[in-house]
Amino acid sequence: MTTSFQHSRDRLLGRFLDFLWHQWAALGVAGHRGGDDDRIIDPESLLLVTTRFGRYDPRLLDEVIDWLSSNGKRINLQRLRRIHDEWPVADLRVLAAISGGLATQSIMRKWSTLADPLPAGLEPEPLFISSGGSALPIFHQPDPDFLRHGLLRDPVELRRMSRSPDPSRAANLLTSLRALFGANARAEIFGWLLTHESGHPAAIARDTGYFSKSVQHTLNEMEDSGHIHSRRNGREKIFWVKPGAWDVLITWSQPAGFPRWVDWMPVFSAITTFIDALGQPGLDAAPEQVQSIQLRQALDTAMPALSRAGLAESMTSSRKLTGTQLINAIHADLIQLERTFAVSP
Repeated sequence: MTTSFQHSRDRLLGRFLDFLWHQWAALGVAGHRGGDDDRIIDPESLLLVTTRFGRYDPRLLDEVIDWLSSNGKRINLQRLRRIHDEWPVADLRVLAAISGGLATQSIMRKWSTLADPLPAGLEPEPLFISSGGSALPIFHQPDPDFLRHGLLRDPVELRRMSRSPDPSRAANLLTSLRALFGANARAEIFGWLLTHESGHPAAIARDTGYFSKSVQHTLNEMEDSGHIHSRRNGREKIFWVKPGAWDVLITWSQPAGFPRWVDWMPVFSAITTFIDALGQPGLDAAPEQVQSIQLRQALDTAMPALSRAGLAESMTSSRKLTGTQLINAIHADLIQLERTFAVSP
């Protein structure tokens, strides 16, 4: 084996943090935006995973809080809860602390529903940690919103440098649709239809994070407008929009059409599983048999998410291996996994 588990974990974590910066910057967070991306950004999935991995990057988390302070109304909290119920990768303490701060603004009182404090008596712990897992120090009185949720950090200072999502970037299609339709299911459903040839409500519900019956009901209502069309395929009702009919919504130069829809949360879940598994203390020094067992468990845990994201096939061969072959194959697979969220410089 030529690469250590810690090295693979640090590489994966670093590349993933770069990806989070790229997507947040495209949404308007103050930071280097990088090149255009033809993959749609999912604001709720992005926020949920950032509550966990933003703990490794204080500047990223604070810039996201800054963005939310002026753009939090663009987040669909109902959808956020539904996605978290299916893919529980978020650090709910971080989410609750952020929500508590946002809820002090009258326009964002709805965030108070996510701000329940932790049970009394729990010992607070540092919010920010290094990539190696050690706590980062604080130098002032702890921020009260985070302290209320058992996390120690210096007071949040908003720089007020965030911008609204730029509609000239294709990746911001969902936020642009929310500006038209509001932060509700219609925006996601219409975005899905714009980025697919056609689909039935169950598939649309799975990818958008809503209940299938709710999506069916909403599609039936939208069809009454004359702009959404349907046909029967056996017992299923298939919906679509006419190709080219909505090109007026294209406000970007690249790509030529609408961006690709990506079901990001399964990808984020699989990455979380591998980062956690590779970061287990003492794994590099453990016997090969123990290493192989740990990686087998991580792969089996991640496989449903990989299947949902369409990435299982690239890792299927690894499931047949054992010992050194499995370990080396997983290291190679992780490099392949990084390419699913690689960004342009």
